[in-house]
Amino acid sequence: MLCKLQKDKSLLDLVPDHPVPRYTSYPTAPNFKQNINGKIYSSWLKKIESSEKFSLYIHIPFCNSLCYFCGCNTISIKKYDPVERYVKFLVKEICLISSKIKFKPCVSHIHFGGGTPSILKPKDLKVIMNTINNKFNILKKSEIAMEVDPRYFKLDLINVLKKHNFNRISIGVQDFSKVVQKNINRNQSFKNTKDLVESFRINGINKINIDLMYGLPYQSMLGFISTLNKVVSLKPDCISIFGYAHVPWMKKRQKLIKGKVLDNKERLQLCRIASDYLSNKNYISVGIDHYARHDSSLIKKLKKRNLTRNFQGYSEDDSRILLGFGSSSISSLLGGYIQNISNVVEYIESLKRNKMPIFRGYKFKNKDEMYGNIIGDLMCYLSVDLQEINRKFNKENKQNFLVNELQKVKPFIDKGFVTLKNDILTIKPYARPLTRIISSSFDKYFKANKTKYSLGI
Repeated sequence: MLCKLQKDKSLLDLVPDHPVPRYTSYPTAPNFKQNINGKIYSSWLKKIESSEKFSLYIHIPFCNSLCYFCGCNTISIKKYDPVERYVKFLVKEICLISSKIKFKPCVSHIHFGGGTPSILKPKDLKVIMNTINNKFNILKKSEIAMEVDPRYFKLDLINVLKKHNFNRISIGVQDFSKVVQKNINRNQSFKNTKDLVESFRINGINKINIDLMYGLPYQSMLGFISTLNKVVSLKPDCISIFGYAHVPWMKKRQKLIKGKVLDNKERLQLCRIASDYLSNKNYISVGIDHYARHDSSLIKKLKKRNLTRNFQGYSEDDSRILLGFGSSSISSLLGGYIQNISNVVEYIESLKRNKMPIFRGYKFKNKDEMYGNIIGDLMCYLSVDLQEINRKFNKENKQNFLVNELQKVKPFIDKGFVTLKNDILTIKPYARPLTRIISSSFDKYFKANKTKYSLGI
């Protein structure tokens, strides 16, 4: 026990006093520029070869009730009319973007996120899926997923999910502690969650993800263990445990949360509890914040080093093209990133004019792919083969290749949290909470800023 405490103290000594990115992309979204426009996006779409598989992300920016912790782009509504209107223009965007592609693409992954995509009425989900089927070829073994809020889910939606071959559901929980739930405006019973999980399984939707969160005020070690115990009893395929990003200057709703936000030391304690508990329950850690059952498809991909990390987190999908539809959604193409307008009214107005609803983007530069590969490998596997990186990207055979970046990693090596052997840089499992910080050593755009990103742990 004393050894663990000493290790944690040494680990915390390496955590900077500024936040760091989550690295769901590289470069990260704060580096996107507003000079990327529809003409550039169209040119990228036209260059895509027919051999490429596509992933689709559908953003539904509406919720029945706002959770105060949420950092997503979403709006609370009392009437359904805004959703119905939004769907009309979402469909128009799908048609507009697909018309720029020279062929009918094959799709291997579809993800509905939000907001709360399960707010959709059956008729509107049918319209969206029928449009996708019309404009794309959905492959037979595609993963089709939806994020769900059990508090407001209506069972008649399950019939549409079955008909259109949805096979993965992500259920938000965060924490089952009543004190924590009240403080973040999310009252959700375990029974309600359990009943919904059983309904999905009865209807043949067996891949269940459950999302938890650490770092919220009033969370305690005993309370978090109780939450973990309840979640594991549901036997989900995967459990995600995200660190709360406290950014009240960006998300005003977070100012409604009372109490002290947990610091890095307290966050680390909850990380340790989750890791120890879940490893004893036959779950294997994936990347920085996911845990999957030992027999899950995610673990098979992990072992083959076939994981990807994108704006939805860790994915089994190997598509190089991700098209995002809906307000604030982000697309990832071979040329760079495109982000849509976040404001729903402005998003709709753009489509009324038959104009791509683009807000900003990023065009890849010379070394972006190299640094993106390094960071991606560290975030997915906690290791990267620098000899392979050298072979692939050091065409000029420079002797000081990555020397500056490795100098930044040296303190982690000196403390024993990272090893560099036979040109393979490896983050030790115990130091997994440091992964984002270590990855930032290879981010040539990153600058310390206390009003961006989230805490290091």
